[in-house]
Amino acid sequence: MDIPKEFETLCDKEFELGRREAFENLDREIVAIKSSMSSTGNLQSSSTALMIVDAVIARFDKVILAFEHSYLDKWADPARSLSASEGDWLITKLTEKIDPAISDVRSRCNTPLWDAKATFAGSWQKAEVTAREHRNIVLDKIEILRLRKKQGIMPQPRPSVQEPDALWDLMHPKIVKISRSRFESGHFADAAETAFKEVNDIVRQIVWEKTEKEFDGADLMCRAFSVEKPVIALDDPGTSTGRNIQVGYMQVFAGAMTGIRNPKAHANIHIDSTRALHFLFLASLLLFKIDERVK
Repeated sequence: MDIPKEFETLCDKEFELGRREAFENLDREIVAIKSSMSSTGNLQSSSTALMIVDAVIARFDKVILAFEHSYLDKWADPARSLSASEGDWLITKLTEKIDPAISDVRSRCNTPLWDAKATFAGSWQKAEVTAREHRNIVLDKIEILRLRKKQGIMPQPRPSVQEPDALWDLMHPKIVKISRSRFESGHFADAAETAFKEVNDIVRQIVWEKTEKEFDGADLMCRAFSVEKPVIALDDPGTSTGRNIQVGYMQVFAGAMTGIRNPKAHANIHIDSTRALHFLFLASLLLFKIDERVK
């Protein structure tokens, strides 16, 4: 069957919006990284290259998520079939939308890392390889979607509740927006990883806006929720209870990055629906706590 033009236009517009948002302020982030490393005499170090590549790949991963949301998630409903021509259309769209973004990754790494001696050539080449690997994961997801639909395999069942939306109503809206469709289509580890990437990105943006400094992961959380110099204060630092809350949540935020986000991002880890819900509720709690911050 042919893809309706209006449907294709909707998908394309949703993706383009997500793509633009993914790379927003990246240049400023790279400038901050180079400035920070220059101040310590490490501008030409491999650490600088790694930080820039990681920053670019993190944005590229958001482009990947935008593609999945704009195209693949349209078939998340188990009742909707996927014809052979629709599957081919998804692959065509993947090539059309993501392959240029891979070239963009190389360019965005190449430009800030360029030097006459080609010291960092391997870094931007590695970035391109990583981007292609992430692109191929989406290709695998399309093939899995095809097989599921062809064989009539439904996504793995969620824990039963009286009302289908009861669990999601308890979660933070941002977690619901980015993780629900992945969870309901059976991509449990992906749903959890996406949730904690969102936590990291929100904290990173707040820290950047207040300090113009760029950090990531557990290091970011320890700096953001520091008891002595908090960028994000969760309670009154002038009281013993407030300080205990601050240090406790700092450890939870940092631990979530080290023990949940990083393993999910760098290893092929499979989890079931119950454990995925545990992670999603934890990510929701952290975002709700950020919403309640005192400064």
